[in-house]
Amino acid sequence: MAFQRKGTLLLIAGLLLGSASWYFWPRQQADAAVKPANAPALVSMISAAVKPLPITLATQGHVVPLNQVDIQAQVTGTVKTVDFHEGDFVKAGQLLFTLDSASQQATYDRAVATVGESKALLVKAQNDLQRSRALKAKNYISLSDWDTLQSNVQQYQAQLRAAQQDVQTAQVNLGYTRIIAPVSGKTGALNVHPGSLVQPGSTLPLVSLMQFDPIGVSFTLPEQDLKAVLAAQAQGSVTVWVENANGQPIAGQLDFIDNSVSTDSGTIALKARFSNQQHLLWPGLFQNVKVDAGVTPDAVVLPPQAVQNGPDGHFVYVIDPHNQAAAKPVTLLRIQQQLAVITGIAQGTKVVNEGANNLRPGMSVQIASSIDKAVMQP
Repeated sequence: MAFQRKGTLLLIAGLLLGSASWYFWPRQQADAAVKPANAPALVSMISAAVKPLPITLATQGHVVPLNQVDIQAQVTGTVKTVDFHEGDFVKAGQLLFTLDSASQQATYDRAVATVGESKALLVKAQNDLQRSRALKAKNYISLSDWDTLQSNVQQYQAQLRAAQQDVQTAQVNLGYTRIIAPVSGKTGALNVHPGSLVQPGSTLPLVSLMQFDPIGVSFTLPEQDLKAVLAAQAQGSVTVWVENANGQPIAGQLDFIDNSVSTDSGTIALKARFSNQQHLLWPGLFQNVKVDAGVTPDAVVLPPQAVQNGPDGHFVYVIDPHNQAAAKPVTLLRIQQQLAVITGIAQGTKVVNEGANNLRPGMSVQIASSIDKAVMQP
């Protein structure tokens, strides 16, 4: 009996010891997991470098025609012929439409006849005046008749000039019955056909014509980039790059800078001109645009991951003498060639490179290199 009682007591003691171990072991593990969270954050450092860097400004834009013309009738008439197919590429000076010219031809013929009549009347008046000179010298003609003869000459001279102007006007209107392309380009949809009545001032053009070669690309840049563009323009032409329909980069020249910055968007509008002989740039197409705006000889650069973005703008982390993180504001100019181009810190300034995403101002840090040395020590 004594032996059984002793065994029972040992069993109960073992169970109590196991329960205590099960209860305290997770708490010890949790305490051990909390301690590293309070340890200094592990970071690596890098020094801000200075290097010459091309200024490449990236933006987006659209292909636009440098010249777009809505073809309108200048005289009232009926379309006689359409001398192209809609969608054709046409040359400047090429015939597009012919209007019925019967009315304009008749007006022109009448004007020419009036000129002939006015010339005949003027010649007769001049002859009458010439013959009357001898009579006037002998006082065989009154002053009133002499004045009438002179007035007739002046009147018929004025009539002749007016008739000649009518001929020119009629000739112009007759020419308007042949509608030619003012520029080379691609025609759009036809809005009239043979037999259609057309007249000046119509809200719908006969056809629209867009110039394709050369062609433009319009885009905008932030106002802070304007200084670089103007400086590059002062040194010569500014090259602008886009890709054609085959994905090949093609170069154009900056052709236009607007005269004001938009106060709504803080951007300025620009336009570049491109050769487009193969018609691979099409009006309306979206384009990624790059502008070569010279070279920054002493650009301060960092890896992009070293530059943080907060509510007040961009900043980098520097480490103070107490090994605590401090935020230093910087201005991010652009990301280029996998480098962040910034202002606000000097060359050689050491900033946090890796581990910055987990930092907050005032946090204690430990630089990775010192950790490595500590690990390597025996």
